[in-house]
Amino acid sequence: MNSLKQLEKHLKQGRLDSANPVFERLIKSLCFKENFDLSELYELNYDDFELALNILKDWRLDRYTKTKERLKEMYNITAK
Repeated sequence: MNSLKQLEKHLKQGRLDSANPVFERLIKSLCFKENFDLSELYELNYDDFELALNILKDWRLDRYTKTKERLKEMYNITAK
């Protein structure tokens, strides 16, 4: 499963997952060029940390795909 699908699944679990607020701030920072405290990633469990790194990689490498648009959609869903 690619990282965006994993992230989407993760976020749909709702606020019950303690990693979701970190993912929401990461998405917001990537979409809107805001600051993000990287030390927050250290607090994640290993699987979530790997997912966050993969999101960063996809965001960086996928300049010509819909990665950024999908992240914005996910942010808009979680911000409601």
